[in-house]
Amino acid sequence: MDNSNRIVPPHLNAEIYRTDTTGTTTLSYLDYIKIHSDGSVLVGSSELTGRYWNGGVSVYKSIAEAQSIKTEDKRSISLCSGTADGCFIGSSNKLLICEDSGAVSVWVKNGDQQSAWSQWREDLSVAEHDNAVLAVDCLEPERLYATAGADGNVKVWDINDMICIRNYSAAHSMIVNAIAVKPKSAHSFATGSMDQYVTLWDENTDKAVLDIMKNDCSIYCLAWLDENRLAVGDEAGVLHLIDIRNTESKMKIAEFPAAVHKLVVHPDSDKVAVCCDNKIVTVCKVEENCEPKIIYHDRHMHSNYVRGAAWDIEDKNTLHTVGWNGELKSHSISLD
Repeated sequence: MDNSNRIVPPHLNAEIYRTDTTGTTTLSYLDYIKIHSDGSVLVGSSELTGRYWNGGVSVYKSIAEAQSIKTEDKRSISLCSGTADGCFIGSSNKLLICEDSGAVSVWVKNGDQQSAWSQWREDLSVAEHDNAVLAVDCLEPERLYATAGADGNVKVWDINDMICIRNYSAAHSMIVNAIAVKPKSAHSFATGSMDQYVTLWDENTDKAVLDIMKNDCSIYCLAWLDENRLAVGDEAGVLHLIDIRNTESKMKIAEFPAAVHKLVVHPDSDKVAVCCDNKIVTVCKVEENCEPKIIYHDRHMHSNYVRGAAWDIEDKNTLHTVGWNGELKSHSISLD
């Protein structure tokens, strides 16, 4: 009988790894989408399979160009780690990227370079988070940005010099999944964590202002509807609505069959786009003093998890989503 436990000589085993190098194909696991006021589109992606943990960012001139995404196309920026969030800084020629390595980096477009291999350059980069940077939001445009990390820390950055001006060490006892700056405020923001707390912070103070909510499971995402109402998505698939003027008045907006991953509020109405850990895209209508209701539900356009969403800047009835199927989809939604 042959011995199935035959020992492979080490030098032959190593040969396999020497020839196993990173390919030139791009990443199809799209994680987020942001749309600039000039129509430019930022799409971030991660590759979490195999021996490598890479990521990339693509910037397109328009939604029409972004919809031509193909898995073999080269990314505008290639990263040596995944990216969970990012945003435009002022113009569409400057980006702030959150990396799974713990780095926060600023990228600038090379105006005098036409080569596809040198369109963007890394201007500043600092790795002060001890784990992946999972979320970013803007406190003061082009200057102050707040980040949340898997290390449980929350940091406020002056990105002109890439200096952390406020470090909330151990802001939460577990991973901080979400951060959301309060509308019409340059100082206040909320964070949500796997420690089940939603907490309100003020950039001018070094301690939490208020624990808005203590949930019975992990918090995955946050989004402000206005200065007082905050939508909260959790691991159990429940979408909550909290009025910070009375934190005891928690309302259940909807309940989904999977964890709520992303919330995106319509800029001109009380509509909230919801992406869960599945293929479904949902839009809820959450008017003040009215019963919340679901006005849109789609489970067919994406063939894998939906990860990011953004409302169109021109057609207010259109929602754009990206997911792990590597495609950007557009949804026509009646807001009446």
